[in-house]
Amino acid sequence: DVQGTLLDFFKPVSTAVGHYVTAHEIADVDAAEFTRSWRENYFQRVRSIPQSIDQWRPVQAEYQAGFLDVCAHYRLPAPDHAAAAAVAASWQLLEPWPDVRAGMARIREEAMTAALSNTDMSTAIALFMRTDIGMDAIFTAELFGAFKPDPRVYLGALDYLGVRPQEAAMVASHPYDLEAADSLGLGTIFVSRPLEYGDPALAHEMAAGSVTQYVRAIGEID
Repeated sequence: DVQGTLLDFFKPVSTAVGHYVTAHEIADVDAAEFTRSWRENYFQRVRSIPQSIDQWRPVQAEYQAGFLDVCAHYRLPAPDHAAAAAVAASWQLLEPWPDVRAGMARIREEAMTAALSNTDMSTAIALFMRTDIGMDAIFTAELFGAFKPDPRVYLGALDYLGVRPQEAAMVASHPYDLEAADSLGLGTIFVSRPLEYGDPALAHEMAAGSVTQYVRAIGEID
């Protein structure tokens, strides 16, 4: 997984939100809470919008539309198209967690690695180019016309790689991702990211016994 697992979205996005509310002299809006609401809006959209390979609606467009939704939720003036696009662009500027580059390099010495994200292909490719994270393959939901946790996404990626489920493991910081992968016969590796939402009390958690491996850094994966 990419957003949250390999890359920190909270810091760059909440920073962009903070700049927006400051520039527009908006008081009483907490950038961290706004960012968390925006992320939840994204999950709601992913669960509800119909998608197909032939008629794919870019995820970046959903982030931009979601920004309008969250502004309305906080009773903020509706931003114009350019302003919404500028803040939404922060979702294309995510940063690697400190353990990722070295951890991925170590894993690639012994295994094939592939990114599997719900974001757009163009965004995923740009992220990996900009962050200089080595990856053998990049797959996104756009290729399959469906979002994780739809089985088509996981199985489609495995087909492209020529790998059977029992020969692979899904690595993620989100329970829904690992539960879906487990149901298809993949191994499961949970990566603890206490600051994914900026507050350890809000981080996802899984019992160590419920996954194949529980790690706190990519470099710990066996």
